[in-house]
Amino acid sequence: MKKIAALLLALVMILGCTAAMAETAEKPLAGQHLNVAMSANYKYFETIAIDENGKETYVGLDVDILAELADRLGFTYTINNMPFASLIGSLQASQADLVISGMSWTEERAKSVDFSTGYATVKVGCLVPAESEITSLEQLNGKAVACSAGTNYENMVKQIEGAELKTYDGQAAVTQELLVGRVDAAITGATACKNVCESNPGLTYFIIDTSKLKLTSRSTYNIAFPKGSENVALFDAAIEELKADGTIDAILTNWLGEDFVK
Repeated sequence: MKKIAALLLALVMILGCTAAMAETAEKPLAGQHLNVAMSANYKYFETIAIDENGKETYVGLDVDILAELADRLGFTYTINNMPFASLIGSLQASQADLVISGMSWTEERAKSVDFSTGYATVKVGCLVPAESEITSLEQLNGKAVACSAGTNYENMVKQIEGAELKTYDGQAAVTQELLVGRVDAAITGATACKNVCESNPGLTYFIIDTSKLKLTSRSTYNIAFPKGSENVALFDAAIEELKADGTIDAILTNWLGEDFVK
């Protein structure tokens, strides 16, 4: 009887170890806890909301994608909220394991951190008055086109044939100039366009085709990691899975609408 009990115990232990090994293979970061840096002031991507219990919680498409990645890879995580300008530094100082915060790959950033494959495409939009007949870049020829000073959008406007570049200090000033009719259109991120139009029914927007423009950054949102992180390849594979099964498209559609997954 004792031998049978011992054999049964050994079998249980073997099965348990086999199950654990299988879970590790399927979820390579199982048992790991990661510190995630985020700047939660980017509407639709990551913001702070109050839940039904009166507690602060993080919401947005980046938050939903992070949760899906955690489920696929098996890790738990803590979100650390900080200014956007501090995100890269948090990786360099080993205060964070990754950054997911509406961040795009740029040559300058890539000198300091490693990036995952893109999980969503950066869309650029053109704000116009609701009654405007402008619906394409070509129709901006001969028009006054505004953007925020010091942004990549300046370079974009300069590439639009016949467009007259007007720059202002911040999106609020750009929007005001458009509302009072001192400019004909404004170029900015499509998510900013969506936000502006929700607050200003006298404006509308369309998403522009940036393939005709020379961009100084990749047109994707990416997750940032410390230089040399072994997690990049794991996250790349998980992101591709989320793209392939439609999970990311569903999240983007929920937060931004179908135009942002075309």
